Amino acid sequence: MNMRNRFSTLLWSASALGMAIIASGAHAHAQEQPASASEGGDIVVTAQKRSESAQKVPLSMTVLSAEDLEKRGVQSVYDLSRIAPSLSVVSSGPGENNLIIRGISSTAGSAATVGYYLDDTPIAASSNAALLSTRGVIDPSMLDVARVEVLRGPQGTLYGSSSMGGTVRYITAQPNLSKIEGKFGADLSGTEGGGFNWKLNGVINVPIVKDVLAVRIAAYGQRDDGYIDRYPISSTNYLAADTSVAPQHNVNTYDTHGVRVAVLYKPTDTLTIEPSFLYQYSRLGTPFTFDAVPGSLQNPIQARDIDETNTQKSWIANLTVKKEIGPIEITSSSSYFHREVNLIDDSSKVLAYYFGTPTVEPVAMYGNYRNKEFTQELRVGTNFKGPFQIIVGGFYHNVTAPLESSIPFPTDYAYRNDAPFSGYSTVYAGTRNATMKEYAGFGEASLAITRTLTARAGLRVFQVDQSFTQTGDGLFNGGYSAVSSQSHDHGVTPKFSLNWQATRDKMIYATISKGYRPGGPNNPAPANVCGTEVSGLGLSQNQLTAYGSDHLWNYEVGAKTSWFGHRLTVNGSLYYIDWSQVQQQIVLQCGFNITANFGKAKSRGGELEVEFRPTKKVTLGGGFGYTDATLGNDVPGTAAKNGNQLLNTPKWTASGSAEYRDHLNARLDGFARVDYSYMGPANFLYDTTSPFYHRQGFSIFNLRMGVNPASGPWEAAFYVNNLFNKAGATDLPTAISADLPTTRRVALNQPRTFGVKLGYKF
Repeated sequence: MNMRNRFSTLLWSASALGMAIIASGAHAHAQEQPASASEGGDIVVTAQKRSESAQKVPLSMTVLSAEDLEKRGVQSVYDLSRIAPSLSVVSSGPGENNLIIRGISSTAGSAATVGYYLDDTPIAASSNAALLSTRGVIDPSMLDVARVEVLRGPQGTLYGSSSMGGTVRYITAQPNLSKIEGKFGADLSGTEGGGFNWKLNGVINVPIVKDVLAVRIAAYGQRDDGYIDRYPISSTNYLAADTSVAPQHNVNTYDTHGVRVAVLYKPTDTLTIEPSFLYQYSRLGTPFTFDAVPGSLQNPIQARDIDETNTQKSWIANLTVKKEIGPIEITSSSSYFHREVNLIDDSSKVLAYYFGTPTVEPVAMYGNYRNKEFTQELRVGTNFKGPFQIIVGGFYHNVTAPLESSIPFPTDYAYRNDAPFSGYSTVYAGTRNATMKEYAGFGEASLAITRTLTARAGLRVFQVDQSFTQTGDGLFNGGYSAVSSQSHDHGVTPKFSLNWQATRDKMIYATISKGYRPGGPNNPAPANVCGTEVSGLGLSQNQLTAYGSDHLWNYEVGAKTSWFGHRLTVNGSLYYIDWSQVQQQIVLQCGFNITANFGKAKSRGGELEVEFRPTKKVTLGGGFGYTDATLGNDVPGTAAKNGNQLLNTPKWTASGSAEYRDHLNARLDGFARVDYSYMGPANFLYDTTSPFYHRQGFSIFNLRMGVNPASGPWEAAFYVNNLFNKAGATDLPTAISADLPTTRRVALNQPRTFGVKLGYKF
């Protein structure tokens, strides 16, 4: 089917979908009355880099305001996957996340498949992060976040190459120029099988010069006790734990603290200058994983000899300047993002498995990753009174990402002088210095063809240059090696859409958009270690040192509707995605991983979101996502076959909520709320013979209730997360040293947690 025919089909489908919705609610529409913001008015978003009502933006999106985040208990990016249809967050702990939207999943490549932003700053990880198993994104605090926007479908025109499946945006609260305000909060909780947790935070906003200059400061600290115990590895069986030794309890602790400072300077009515700075520190006692075997979801224990502490430090500085010249707004955003990760990985089992040592000896792998990114975007947007609007801009992104990793011989290693260890000064030592530069120009225009029909078209032209120099040494590397490589990609990502505002509260749209991800230098597998295995893959030498770009086309129809005076909102979308030259990771049995282009894949599905307020006291909500994402061909030399489901992609996701708010007496209000989420089963691996191939789906219920004075500044809430203490697998992370076919690390969710939250605003 060619593009013209597909677009025609989409228009007919959108018309049919929209007419069916409108016809079914014709009687309801006749009874509609305008609704005030307090009765459910739309949230204003900047998804298309201009301020618009969320219900008027012709794309599938979930928007969560600060109030939504608070009452749903959202604390991390993983929590978003409980709410937003078609969003899957594969997580092995805070700061160790991989975002997937609409099944566009990949654990390899130099760029993520989902864009991730803090305001205008891209904060998705670059290539080297995947090599350290952090695999993705930091967890910015939800404190003082004005809203979160989850944009589904390719956003390549406005957001660049990492937005193939969609984009997640955290929009922070900006300083208030007119009044002093603030809030303070405390959260105390306990986790079943774990210990005591606490969180403290505060925000203060102070106008320095009224209506001209203000500063806003947010600070927070958090300590979560763990719920996983660790035993030493049995010295005679690497698959067993030494239970004769008392375990270390609750090793997966989480400590974090940070501060954000934002300044707003408005010397004139048409000029604003907004500098901001964020610092965040986090420390994991160990990733939130157990060892299978000997552990299991019912008995989530670790068998490790090494303390696997993981620390991350992040600095984000931004300067945004906006100038209005009549109906034209010019925006400059300059950002610097620095992230440093230091971690330790237990490699004791790896040496025992590959080299057959008589006993298991403690051996550690150390990794250090530093990511430095500078981003500059300059754009011009219009607010003409006529039917035509346009936004154009330029984008520059510069990344340097040095990495060091090593497995030194322990000073007391028992087999240091035995073959095959003798003759090598180290088990492994490697460095990698990667750089990436991206240049892009973009534009998007809209034209109101009639009073109700609007056409939009966008285009992004880009070039991505990457390079790396890598060295390796030691037993695992087969001796010293050094390699350098470069890659250059360029291309165009267009977008076309039509939307019909059938009535004031009902809109249907059809969209065709392209997503793109650049190729990059590969992580070469040493020929003297992996040569025999690699030769059976049918890959050329060029493919072993670099992989190509991949891209996709997204065909989508959707509708956004409100009924009964905005008391009922129903939004839905259907999509079909063609993905070509898919970048995926090949895990070699020799212990190394490489990236290769898998061929084709398809993703088909839809999303539905509903919110209903039958009375002023009751709010009901639901979200549903269906994703059928499959490979389109076999992958030689691997277990991946035509028709396999793409990894970490559940076919079904669902969420539901019910909230009741009322006056308890003349002075006190109260509320009670229950949230439900379902994450369907998914595949961790393509190898159906592996015991780690598949994970089961699971459901989570959260309960929350609280009180606050009818006109007072404080609130107290009691909550239970994971009410029925359901354990579910959330990730099968790749080790930074090597994975073994007989045992793997499996991440799991937090057990039942009881807590109380106190807040005060002024």
